[in-house]
Order: sequence, then structure tokens, then C-alpha cells
Amino acid sequence: MWSVVLPRTRRSALAAVIASALAAAWGACSDPAARVRVVALGGDCARPAGANAAKVTAYAAGGEAIKSLSLDEAVAIGDFPADTEQIGIEVLVGGGAIGAQGKSAPLVFEALADGAAIPILMAPPGGFCELPGMLEARAQPLVARAGDGALVVGGTGDTGPLSSAEYYDPATATFRPIAVPRVLTDGQGFTGAALATLPDGRVALIGGHQRAAIVFDPKKLAFVTDPTLVNPAAFHAAIATGDHEVLIAGGCMEVTGLACDGGPRPQSLRYDLTRLSSPEASATLAPGLRVSAQLFDLGIQLDGRRQFLLAGGSGAPGRADRFALDDTAAEVVAGGHARAAALDGGAVLTAFADDTVAGDGAAAVIAPGAAAAQRISGAPPLQGVRLIALEDGRVVGFGGDPDGRVVTYDPTHDAWTASLPTPTGRLTAPSLARLTDGTVLVVGGAVTRRAWLYRPSLVGPASGSVTAIPANDATNDATRGVLTAPDPATVTRVPSPAAWRLTTPAGAPAGAPAGPAGAAMARALVGGPRLAVGSVLATVHVTAGGVALIAQQTGPGHAIIARLAPGMPPQLVRLDAGTEQAVCSGAAVLGAFDPAQPVTLRLAIIDGTARLTRDGSELLRCPLAAADRGAWGIASLGAGAAVTVDTITVARGRPAA
Repeated sequence: MWSVVLPRTRRSALAAVIASALAAAWGACSDPAARVRVVALGGDCARPAGANAAKVTAYAAGGEAIKSLSLDEAVAIGDFPADTEQIGIEVLVGGGAIGAQGKSAPLVFEALADGAAIPILMAPPGGFCELPGMLEARAQPLVARAGDGALVVGGTGDTGPLSSAEYYDPATATFRPIAVPRVLTDGQGFTGAALATLPDGRVALIGGHQRAAIVFDPKKLAFVTDPTLVNPAAFHAAIATGDHEVLIAGGCMEVTGLACDGGPRPQSLRYDLTRLSSPEASATLAPGLRVSAQLFDLGIQLDGRRQFLLAGGSGAPGRADRFALDDTAAEVVAGGHARAAALDGGAVLTAFADDTVAGDGAAAVIAPGAAAAQRISGAPPLQGVRLIALEDGRVVGFGGDPDGRVVTYDPTHDAWTASLPTPTGRLTAPSLARLTDGTVLVVGGAVTRRAWLYRPSLVGPASGSVTAIPANDATNDATRGVLTAPDPATVTRVPSPAAWRLTTPAGAPAGAPAGPAGAAMARALVGGPRLAVGSVLATVHVTAGGVALIAQQTGPGHAIIARLAPGMPPQLVRLDAGTEQAVCSGAAVLGAFDPAQPVTLRLAIIDGTARLTRDGSELLRCPLAAADRGAWGIASLGAGAAVTVDTITVARGRPAA
């Protein structure tokens, strides 16, 4: 372990001489005490062979503050902003390669207590750091993010189901025991139950053979409610829909012999955790058994309703169920596969077969509003895979490979890649949780105490600047930005010369708002940054129709959109719960775009002002208060419109002139 010591002040300095702290990683003396410490965890993971330099990054609302230094350099970090939201560290080896990297959980720097330690787990980029083992050997436990760590519950041990629980503590990178109420330790474990992380970081455990609901509080490291009997539900999916509300769907009625029994549960239910005895009925699902599926929050749609999708699992292959909370019946979406993960923009990736079936590598994406899943490039034919979405917009699959290779799906290129063999060895159906620092906790791929953290790229919601160049090759280079079109049918990837074309369907989608050129749009979003204030800069060729820039999107029906349509003045609109509200318009009517000429567009929302430019010339400027943090991107505008994307950058803070 080594530490970077940062005195906590306001604007003047998060400044400290960190050379000796970095050198301490290799045996030198440590820095003097300070009010706030950044502590790099991971043992040998934080000390790669050949390390010779380090870079510390403060991710702030106004952008990134970066300091590079050598290991023996007596240099202060420099002034870090008072609005720092995360801190990242990269340790360099050899000619500048990154040997280890990590970032903190999100933080409010000025709210940190004196003497606070900010832990950062270090690991090789795109690699694993093995943790001190779990307290009990277990396979396929229930795992969910809890605060900045993770709750691990139940699973199967050498002698059968486990009734124990433990907590992965990111402050120490170790597991801690969690007391389980005696009434829940009946020898059958938590078979059939489900976990749902609440907005405040607590975790609700609900259902299973015990028919109980209970809440875990990571701040107290304890279950803080008494177990309460609920309606029968087993092997179902669960997701938080509010501060004190959990939606469950799918599964069966009972558990017998560690398997589903009693028939399928057709009714989805909403539980208010303050009055669990009176659940509220939600949509009825299509007939058929859905075991161990997942629920996804798709966000606000164009019709103004917040929708959810039940996808993946076994028992009813080739189907997903989409519904709003007040629907009486779910809409059936045809197609799909056993494993599922969220993509940017409200799309859901499905891939791989059930664990009992030989994999054929088939994969598909369920786009917002689509009646059927759309086939995409096939994945490696593996069994026992589990998928999880990363902060940068990619999806990663763990398990099924004899050498522990990790498979990664990059939506920019519609391509799967496999890593080199990993230290995990073969895993089968491991349990996963993405933590608030962007790492993935991997446990339970066999009956074992072994546990790992996987470190993807540092790109995430607090990143200062991310650039996507869709024409680049499809290598699994985590430094390249990801661009995701939620509807795969709207993208054409041309191999030579390499190009990425976004095309709006000839017919406007159902429920699309009225506006210039029908307001039909095919969107693409940059993975990572989630901003209320910042800019999107794109260089494109508009080959037909118009083009739009997108800001602050939290769902298809909730975003800021700057439209540039030939024959119309440029316009800035707000989509709020699917309702279009005009913000402002430019003075001049736009002419047609020249398909042969690139155009550079920028939408910046800074200091309460929105500004839209084309090739450096201002098209409109108007007041616009910062709203939700969301995704930023680009869209083709108008039925049949087509845009070739050369490059697109999303940046925090004030854009460059």
C-alpha cells in the first residue's frame, strides 16, 4: 500500500509534495500527516515492475486537473479544483505504458472529514487484482453494489446452500462479516431471493424460499429492518424504482430442491419498503416461466412514460417483456438470449444461451420501442458467461472460457474481442457487481473464497473529455471513446474507406414529437461522461436531411436537442417527459448541407448559457439553466436523413475557443 497525501483546502491547493509518498511504494519513508489522504490499495497490483512515473488526475465539474511526476520528483501536485468529484491515479512503466491504474469512488471533496482517507484500488488496465479472499467459500452468491462496496449473500458451499453474508469494504479492499437475522438461517440459504440496490446505496433483499424482505445498510454494515413476509416469489428479478420502492417481476412461486416450483409468477409487483404487506400490482407478463432474468430501467420514453424491460434468464427463451409501472399488461418483445446488459441510450444487449445449452455465440440488441430484438455480431460460443455494462459504454462478459479470458463487446464497431488468459482461470456463472469506482467485483465462479476486482478504463461519468472516432479499427483499445447507437439498424459500418454512417428510418418512430423534418432522429451517444454542464463537438458529413446535437439525455424522452435542418432556423428544444419545449431559435434559415464537405458543430452549455456553433460561427445563443446530468451525442435529423460521423468529443467545463 502507498499513499498520496493531499491537504484539503479550498481553491488554493490540494497541493502536497507527493514524491516521497510515491517512493514509499518502493520502500522509502512516508509523507508527513495531512488532513486528507489518497490511499492506493491492491498490494503488488499498485506496484507494477518497472514503474518510473505516475499521473494523478482530479476529475472536477469544470474539467480535469492533471499532474505528472517522476517517482523521485519533489514537486507539488498543483491546484486541484474545490469541486473535484473523483481522483484517478495511473502508474507508468517503461516508455510510458500504464502498469496500474485506479480511481476513487465519487466524492464531494469539501465535505470530507478531516483525516479522511480516499481509497483507490489499483490494477492493470483491463486486468484483475486478486483480493484477500471472501470469508466463506461460495459459488454463485447474490451480489449487489452497497454504498461504495458490495453485499455478498448466500450462494452454495461445499455442503449446500449458505445462510451467511459478507461485505466487500473498498476502504480496506477486504471482506467483512455481516450478521444475518436468526430467522433467515434455516439451512436453505437465500435460494431464489433477489437483491436490489436503492438510490441511497442500501440494498433490499426480497423473496426466495423464506418469502422475506429485509434491508441492508452499508453505513451500518448491518441488516437494519426486521424480516417481513411478502408474497411468494423465487428466482425473480428486482430493481429499485424509487427511494423506498422495489419492483419484482418474473420467476416462480416456490423453491423446491433449490429449483423453481409452483408455476410461473405472471404478475409484476411494486413493494413500498415502508409498508411491505400491501404490494401494488404492476404489469402482467406474457405466459411462460422466466427464471433469473434481469430488470432494466429504460428511462423516460417519447410517450412520457418510464419503461422497464425484463430480459434474459432461462425458461422462456427468445422473449423479453417491456412495460411501464401503470401498464396492465407487458408488451412482448420477440427475440433475445439468456444473458443481458444495458447499453447507452436505453438499449439492452442480450447474448449467449442458457448455462445448460451449448453456446452458439448469437447476440442481439433490444432497441427502445422496437418490437423485436435485432441480431448483431456473434460472440464467442461460451457457456456460463455473465455480462455487465461498464461505465465507458462497453459490455464485458466473465466466465465460460477455459483460460479465464474476458470477452468485451464494443458497440462502436459491433465487435466482440477476447482478452489474453487471466489469473482467474476458468469461471462458471460468476457473480458480478459494478462498483462506484467503475471496477467490477467478480466472485463465485466456483465454490471458492477467491475474489477479484477487474479494472476497465478510467472513462466514466466524471471524465473530463472523451473522444470517439468510429472509423478507427475494432481493437479492444480502452483509451478510445465508445459511440453507441441504441438502434443498431440505424448504423452502417463501411469498411473501406472506413466510415460510420447514422441513418434515420424513412418513417418517423411511433410517438415521435412534431418538429422540423418530422423530428425523426437516429441517435448515437458517447459513452462515459454524464454531464449537466459541458460541450459536444462533432465533425460530420451530412449526406441527407439534417443533423442534431444531444445533451443531458437521461432517456429517449428526456434531453436537450439542438437541431440543424435545411430550410429551418437552428433550434434548441428540451424534451421533458416526451413533451417538446422550445428553448430558442437562431435568426437565419439554414441552407442545404454539402455532402462532400465536413462540418464541425459544437453545442456548449456553460454558465447558464447554451451556444450552438457551426465551423466556429455562432448560430444561436440563449439562457439555459443546467438540468440533469446525462449523456451527450449526435443524431441524424429527419426521415431518411444520413450523417457520417468522423469524430465526436464530449467535454466537461468550458470548451476550447
